[in-house]
Formats: sequence, structure tokens, C-alpha cells
Amino acid sequence: MSIRRTLIPMIMSTGVLGGAADPAAASQILYDSVGFMVGQQSFSDTFSVGGPGTLTVSLTDIAWPDQLASLNMVVSTPKGLLGPEVGAGTESYSLNGGPVTVQWFGTAQGPLDAGVYGMNIQFQSNGTTSVPLPTSIALFLSGIGLLAWQRRSRRASEFEHGEGEFDPVS
Repeated sequence: MSIRRTLIPMIMSTGVLGGAADPAAASQILYDSVGFMVGQQSFSDTFSVGGPGTLTVSLTDIAWPDQLASLNMVVSTPKGLLGPEVGAGTESYSLNGGPVTVQWFGTAQGPLDAGVYGMNIQFQSNGTTSVPLPTSIALFLSGIGLLAWQRRSRRASEFEHGEGEFDPVS
């Protein structure tokens, strides 16, 4: 089979597959966990978002062994709070990128003075994420070029040793 017959469809399929944008790639889960709260506790975590988008924070009070007496959260950036303190539920915030800190705190109750909460933080980018195609295409083409060079060298070697006939067209 001719290298040209193989190379052209491979390059075209790489371009088509690489150019297709994956909408799910623009959304990422930054934090997804269930935690145990004893007495009165506070937790926080800081995340870095790469550009403009929407941060969605879901805080859930899981009634085990008892519901928490209180469960609240605040979301902030280095410029200040993004909104007021909110209770369990889902809130969305518009961001321009950079570090974001989420702090959640609560008080347990009941005979064990313990409770369980769930936290989910997702970031939905306003733009589409891109795959660096120029690098991928260059690596792909250099690999194909090396394979063609190796094939040509092997054929020339076979011709010199009389193992086959040299056909410069294929």
C-alpha cells in the first residue's frame, strides 16, 4: 500500500477528531466529598480557576445519625466575599478566574454530637477548552515521516542484499 494512500486519510481524520470541541471538557469538578462533623467545626479549601466562568457550590446536610443543627458556607476571592453567608443548598457565582476559597462550617447535635455533610464544587468555563493541535500535528507528522524513512531504508537494504526488487513508486 502506498504511503500517500495511508498518510492523507490519517492526517484528515486527525484534523477532524482534533477540531471537534467536547462541551463536557469545559466543565470540571473541583471538589466532591462527604465529610463527618463532630461538635462545632469549620473547613475550607482554595481552588484556582483558569478563566471566566460559573462556580456552582452545593452543600448538603445528610441526616445521619442526626441532622446538623447548622450548616453554612461562604465563598470568597482575594477581592472579598462573592455573596452573603448561605445555608445548605446550591449557589452559583460568576468568576473571572484566579483563586477561590470556599469555607463551610456547622454545628452537630443529638446524643452523638455528630453529623454528615456533602460538598460538591463545579466550575463551568465560559469558553471552550482547546487541545494544543499544532504540537499534536507536528508530533504525528514527524512519526509518520520516521516510519516512511524506515520503510524506505528497509526496502533499499533488501534490494542491496537481493532479497526483493526495489520499487521506488510504493
